[in-house]
Amino acid sequence: GMLASQVLRRRSFSCRTRRLAGLSGAVLAEYPGRANPDETRSFALSLAEHLREGKSWSWDQARLLVEDALQILEKERTLEHLQVPVGGHVNVVGDVHGQFFDLLAIFEHNGLPSAENPFVFNGDFVDRGSFSVEVLLLLLAWKVACPSSMRLSRGNHEAPDMNLPYGFTGEVLTKYGLEAYNLFQAVFNRLPLAHVINSDVLVCHGGLPREPGVGLSEIESLDRVACSSEEERNKVFTDLLWADPRDKTRQSERGGDIVTFGPDVTQRFLKKNGLSLLIRSHEVKDEGYEWQHDRQCLTVFSAPLYCDSCDNLGAVIRLHAESEDSVRPEVRTFKAAEKPEWYVPAMVYSPMNPAAARWLSHDAKVCLSQMIRSS
Repeated sequence: GMLASQVLRRRSFSCRTRRLAGLSGAVLAEYPGRANPDETRSFALSLAEHLREGKSWSWDQARLLVEDALQILEKERTLEHLQVPVGGHVNVVGDVHGQFFDLLAIFEHNGLPSAENPFVFNGDFVDRGSFSVEVLLLLLAWKVACPSSMRLSRGNHEAPDMNLPYGFTGEVLTKYGLEAYNLFQAVFNRLPLAHVINSDVLVCHGGLPREPGVGLSEIESLDRVACSSEEERNKVFTDLLWADPRDKTRQSERGGDIVTFGPDVTQRFLKKNGLSLLIRSHEVKDEGYEWQHDRQCLTVFSAPLYCDSCDNLGAVIRLHAESEDSVRPEVRTFKAAEKPEWYVPAMVYSPMNPAAARWLSHDAKVCLSQMIRSS
């Protein structure tokens, strides 16, 4: 993607500060916990409306939701298998990157999560967009409301070393504080890294493992919490979150220990594991999607008008189960949602952005400078 500084130069913004919370409309009911799925579902609906109006939600309530979501995610495997009944479907969503109004549009265009309309959100929920907290809270509310129909996969931006420069850290510290930041990082460390749908399609954020011997069972047995620490990070973890499909396998322009993977890698991995398609995200695409590698690799990206500056569409892939072990992809593209007059532009909580000075709270600035010094 573009560097933040390039994004910021592309367009300058004048924007009103968020309206003060609680000036209008009904008060949000208390978070009901997860004992009664119907209540939790109706809470997710009212939370979406509450946040759509630019209202804040108290951390003492939000914390209960995040803790419930953490308990659910802890029980999931690093690679989760989903079985969609014949005639049914599942929606696969790419990067959302804190674009809350586009997330609402995704649900409007594709339906809300339910047993008949399940979702896989394929990572990069946060960073860049300045409503990353709202995006994450709504995704977690739906995760708690219908755990098996709302799947969340980790992206490369669900990590502290990305959250600091790209805005999520500053946003959380401004809206809530350090306790919230730490709890969100605990959630990130427990997100599954991949999903297999009807033993036919692999969904992961970045790409395929560079090492030829690695299959689904090796992914499944990864200790994803241990891999989250710099010391324990291994190549499979890195590839699943960071790799990009290219014409051949080589060192990535992204730097570090990141590699690209060629069509030979895709063909070999799919054949070895009895799969027909890889769906991944991780790269902005003009049309919201792109087929590569002889139509064995499909990129989906779901943040239209990315960073308020790219002129791209978003897409969602609806996989239709034609039989127990084969699915047919349907690409559904969409335009960027209307923004309210109090919209907060992308990247304003990033310490790389000079404009952050007027958006970050005093406590957030103090905390950020300590983090930057120690990183």
